[in-house]
Amino acid sequence: MFNKQVDKLLLEIEYKTRELFDTALNPEVCYHNLDHTLSIVNQVGIIGGFYDLPQEQQEDLTIAGWLHDIGYLQGVAQEHEKRGAAFAGKLLASMSVEPCRINRVQGAILATKVPQQPQNLLECIICDADLYHLSSDQFYEQTLILKKENEQLNRKKWKLAEWLRNSEQFMKQHRYHSEYAKEHFLPGKLANLEFLQAKIKELEF
Repeated sequence: MFNKQVDKLLLEIEYKTRELFDTALNPEVCYHNLDHTLSIVNQVGIIGGFYDLPQEQQEDLTIAGWLHDIGYLQGVAQEHEKRGAAFAGKLLASMSVEPCRINRVQGAILATKVPQQPQNLLECIICDADLYHLSSDQFYEQTLILKKENEQLNRKKWKLAEWLRNSEQFMKQHRYHSEYAKEHFLPGKLANLEFLQAKIKELEF
Protein backbone atom coordinates (compact mmCIF):
# COMPACT_ATOMS: atom_id res chain seq x y z
CA MET A 1 0.00 0.00 0.00
CA PHE A 2 1.49 3.37 -0.97
CA ASN A 3 1.92 5.91 1.85
CA LYS A 4 0.50 9.43 1.68
CA GLN A 5 3.79 10.99 0.54
CA VAL A 6 4.02 8.52 -2.32
CA ASP A 7 0.38 9.05 -3.22
CA LYS A 8 0.96 12.82 -3.33
CA LEU A 9 3.93 12.52 -5.71
CA LEU A 10 2.08 10.14 -8.03
CA LEU A 11 -0.99 12.36 -8.05
CA GLU A 12 1.14 15.39 -8.93
CA ILE A 13 2.81 13.48 -11.77
CA GLU A 14 -0.54 12.25 -13.05
CA TYR A 15 -2.03 15.74 -12.90
CA LYS A 16 0.93 17.27 -14.76
CA THR A 17 0.86 14.57 -17.42
CA ARG A 18 -2.87 14.88 -18.01
CA GLU A 19 -2.55 18.65 -18.20
CA LEU A 20 0.21 18.43 -20.81
CA PHE A 21 -1.70 15.96 -22.96
CA ASP A 22 -4.77 18.18 -22.68
CA THR A 23 -3.05 21.47 -23.53
CA ALA A 24 0.13 20.73 -25.50
CA LEU A 25 -0.48 17.59 -27.56
CA ASN A 26 -0.25 17.96 -31.33
CA PRO A 27 -3.79 17.02 -32.49
CA GLU A 28 -2.29 14.80 -35.21
CA VAL A 29 -0.81 12.54 -32.54
CA CYS A 30 -3.63 10.01 -32.23
CA TYR A 31 -1.72 6.96 -30.94
CA HIS A 32 0.97 8.25 -28.56
CA ASN A 33 -1.62 10.07 -26.48
CA LEU A 34 -3.19 9.92 -23.04
CA ASP A 35 -5.05 6.68 -23.81
CA HIS A 36 -1.77 4.95 -24.67
CA THR A 37 -0.16 6.39 -21.53
CA LEU A 38 -3.02 5.15 -19.34
CA SER A 39 -2.61 1.67 -20.81
CA ILE A 40 1.10 1.64 -20.01
CA VAL A 41 0.53 2.91 -16.46
CA ASN A 42 -2.02 0.13 -15.97
CA GLN A 43 0.31 -2.54 -17.34
CA VAL A 44 3.35 -1.49 -15.31
CA GLY A 45 1.10 -1.67 -12.26
CA ILE A 46 0.02 -5.21 -13.12
CA ILE A 47 3.48 -6.50 -14.01
CA GLY A 48 5.17 -4.70 -11.13
CA GLY A 49 2.58 -6.20 -8.80
CA PHE A 50 3.36 -9.67 -10.14
CA TYR A 51 7.02 -9.17 -9.19
CA ASP A 52 6.08 -7.64 -5.82
CA LEU A 53 8.47 -4.75 -6.38
CA PRO A 54 9.58 -2.61 -3.44
CA GLN A 55 7.30 0.40 -3.01
CA GLU A 56 9.86 2.95 -4.19
CA GLN A 57 10.70 0.99 -7.34
CA GLN A 58 7.02 0.52 -8.18
CA GLU A 59 6.45 4.22 -7.74
CA ASP A 60 9.38 5.06 -10.01
CA LEU A 61 8.12 2.59 -12.59
CA THR A 62 4.68 4.21 -12.47
CA ILE A 63 6.21 7.67 -12.88
CA ALA A 64 8.16 6.44 -15.90
CA GLY A 65 4.91 5.04 -17.30
CA TRP A 66 3.22 8.41 -16.99
CA LEU A 67 6.10 10.33 -18.55
CA HIS A 68 7.51 7.88 -21.10
CA ASP A 69 5.90 9.55 -24.14
CA ILE A 70 5.90 13.17 -22.97
CA GLY A 71 8.63 13.78 -25.54
CA TYR A 72 6.10 12.91 -28.27
CA LEU A 73 3.76 15.81 -27.55
CA GLN A 74 4.74 17.81 -30.63
CA GLY A 75 4.56 14.77 -32.89
CA VAL A 76 8.30 14.31 -33.45
CA ALA A 77 9.18 10.64 -33.05
CA GLN A 78 12.95 10.91 -33.37
CA GLU A 79 14.68 11.08 -29.97
CA HIS A 80 11.38 11.48 -28.14
CA GLU A 81 12.66 9.17 -25.40
CA LYS A 82 15.58 11.53 -24.73
CA ARG A 83 13.24 14.52 -24.58
CA GLY A 84 10.93 12.63 -22.23
CA ALA A 85 13.80 11.60 -19.96
CA ALA A 86 15.12 15.16 -19.86
CA PHE A 87 11.66 16.50 -19.00
CA ALA A 88 11.25 13.87 -16.28
CA GLY A 89 14.61 14.82 -14.81
CA LYS A 90 13.72 18.50 -14.54
CA LEU A 91 10.21 17.83 -13.23
CA LEU A 92 11.29 15.35 -10.57
CA ALA A 93 14.20 17.53 -9.47
CA SER A 94 11.74 20.40 -8.99
CA MET A 95 9.79 18.07 -6.71
CA SER A 96 12.93 17.27 -4.68
CA VAL A 97 13.03 13.62 -5.75
CA GLU A 98 16.38 11.97 -4.97
CA PRO A 99 18.90 11.85 -7.86
CA CYS A 100 19.17 8.05 -7.73
CA ARG A 101 15.43 7.78 -8.27
CA ILE A 102 15.48 10.34 -11.07
CA ASN A 103 18.17 8.27 -12.79
CA ARG A 104 16.01 5.16 -12.43
CA VAL A 105 13.00 6.88 -13.98
CA GLN A 106 15.09 8.30 -16.81
CA GLY A 107 16.69 4.91 -17.47
CA ALA A 108 13.25 3.31 -17.73
CA ILE A 109 12.03 5.94 -20.20
CA LEU A 110 15.17 5.66 -22.34
CA ALA A 111 14.87 1.87 -22.37
CA THR A 112 11.63 2.07 -24.37
CA LYS A 113 13.55 3.20 -27.45
CA VAL A 114 13.22 0.63 -30.24
CA PRO A 115 15.07 -1.67 -30.60
CA GLN A 116 14.59 -2.15 -26.88
CA GLN A 117 17.62 -3.13 -24.81
CA PRO A 118 16.53 -3.07 -21.15
CA GLN A 119 19.24 -3.51 -18.54
CA ASN A 120 17.24 -4.45 -15.44
CA LEU A 121 13.83 -5.70 -14.34
CA LEU A 122 12.17 -2.27 -14.18
CA GLU A 123 13.32 -1.49 -17.70
CA CYS A 124 12.11 -4.90 -18.88
CA ILE A 125 8.71 -4.23 -17.37
CA ILE A 126 8.17 -0.83 -18.97
CA CYS A 127 9.43 -2.09 -22.33
CA ASP A 128 6.94 -4.95 -22.25
CA ALA A 129 4.14 -2.66 -21.07
CA ASP A 130 4.88 -0.18 -23.88
CA LEU A 131 4.38 -2.91 -26.49
CA TYR A 132 1.57 -4.71 -24.69
CA HIS A 133 -0.76 -3.80 -27.56
CA LEU A 134 0.98 -6.37 -29.78
CA SER A 135 -0.68 -9.02 -27.64
CA SER A 136 -4.06 -7.43 -27.01
CA ASP A 137 -7.41 -8.10 -28.66
CA GLN A 138 -7.30 -4.44 -29.75
CA PHE A 139 -4.10 -5.00 -31.72
CA TYR A 140 -5.48 -4.55 -35.23
CA GLU A 141 -7.43 -1.44 -34.28
CA GLN A 142 -4.32 -0.04 -32.58
CA THR A 143 -2.06 -0.64 -35.56
CA LEU A 144 -4.53 1.21 -37.79
CA ILE A 145 -4.48 4.16 -35.38
CA LEU A 146 -0.69 4.08 -35.46
CA LYS A 147 -0.85 4.06 -39.27
CA LYS A 148 -3.09 7.13 -39.22
CA GLU A 149 -0.74 8.94 -36.84
CA ASN A 150 2.26 8.12 -39.00
CA GLU A 151 0.50 9.37 -42.12
CA GLN A 152 -0.60 12.60 -40.47
CA LEU A 153 2.79 13.42 -38.97
CA ASN A 154 4.89 12.44 -42.00
CA ARG A 155 2.51 13.57 -44.74
CA LYS A 156 2.81 10.16 -46.36
CA LYS A 157 0.01 7.76 -47.24
CA TRP A 158 0.59 4.06 -46.71
CA LYS A 159 -1.09 1.30 -48.65
CA LEU A 160 -2.70 -0.94 -46.05
CA ALA A 161 -0.88 -4.08 -47.20
CA GLU A 162 2.47 -2.28 -47.07
CA TRP A 163 1.81 -0.98 -43.57
CA LEU A 164 0.74 -4.42 -42.38
CA ARG A 165 3.85 -6.02 -43.88
CA ASN A 166 5.97 -3.54 -41.93
CA SER A 167 3.98 -4.38 -38.80
CA GLU A 168 4.53 -8.07 -39.45
CA GLN A 169 8.29 -7.54 -39.72
CA PHE A 170 8.31 -5.51 -36.51
CA MET A 171 6.42 -8.24 -34.66
CA LYS A 172 8.80 -10.92 -35.89
CA GLN A 173 11.82 -8.95 -34.69
CA HIS A 174 10.29 -7.96 -31.37
CA ARG A 175 10.88 -9.94 -28.18
CA TYR A 176 9.24 -9.61 -24.80
CA HIS A 177 11.77 -9.36 -21.97
CA SER A 178 10.15 -10.23 -18.65
CA GLU A 179 9.08 -13.75 -17.80
CA TYR A 180 5.62 -12.35 -17.02
CA ALA A 181 5.21 -10.99 -20.55
CA LYS A 182 6.59 -14.16 -22.12
CA GLU A 183 3.90 -16.12 -20.31
CA HIS A 184 0.97 -13.69 -20.48
CA PHE A 185 1.58 -11.54 -23.58
CA LEU A 186 3.41 -13.79 -26.02
CA PRO A 187 0.48 -16.12 -26.80
CA GLY A 188 -1.71 -13.17 -27.75
CA LYS A 189 1.06 -11.65 -29.82
CA LEU A 190 1.54 -14.88 -31.77
CA ALA A 191 -2.22 -15.11 -32.40
CA ASN A 192 -2.21 -11.49 -33.61
CA LEU A 193 0.72 -12.22 -35.89
CA GLU A 194 -1.21 -15.07 -37.48
CA PHE A 195 -4.23 -12.79 -37.95
CA LEU A 196 -2.00 -10.13 -39.50
CA GLN A 197 -0.45 -12.59 -41.92
CA ALA A 198 -3.88 -13.81 -42.96
CA LYS A 199 -5.00 -10.21 -43.48
CA ILE A 200 -1.96 -9.51 -45.67
CA LYS A 201 -2.69 -12.56 -47.82
CA GLU A 202 -6.31 -11.44 -48.15
CA LEU A 203 -5.24 -7.96 -49.29
CA GLU A 204 -2.67 -9.29 -51.74
CA PHE A 205 -4.92 -11.97 -53.25
